[in-house]
Amino acid sequence: MIQLKVEAVALDWRGYPVVVLRENGGERAVFIWVGPTEATSISMHLEGQTVRRPMTHDLMLTALNSVSARVDCIIITDMQEETYFADLKLNLNDREIVLDCRPSDAIAIALRADAPIYIDNSLLERLEESRRETESDLPSSPLSTIIDTGETTVH
Repeated sequence: MIQLKVEAVALDWRGYPVVVLRENGGERAVFIWVGPTEATSISMHLEGQTVRRPMTHDLMLTALNSVSARVDCIIITDMQEETYFADLKLNLNDREIVLDCRPSDAIAIALRADAPIYIDNSLLERLEESRRETESDLPSSPLSTIIDTGETTVH
């Protein structure tokens, strides 16, 4: 497993929110497109903003804490047809509970619980290989100008 950190919530070239996760101490990154609500929830937590009433991810963590469940970690487990999958790993009375979870929700909860975010090394390698293949398909002529490669713009 490779530990990731949330580097930023950004907008891609079309204005869609994306969470940028980077491996701790490394260069590889994972870009997960998320909905605006989840992007707001993650961004607000990263910026230390608070609201008067609990947001959905705050409520989920409060519910887990009220039954003495601890968020151990989240693991980004797979990517199929441009959709990421994640597991939310909980500990309840020394029993491990694994919940299938959207990565955006898992990230928002992990940040609030100060729990680590992991990705399977083979998945990270597969994503990196896919990125390299995409980059090799870009024009390489010195006369060509690449206006947009689809990379993110951090705001």
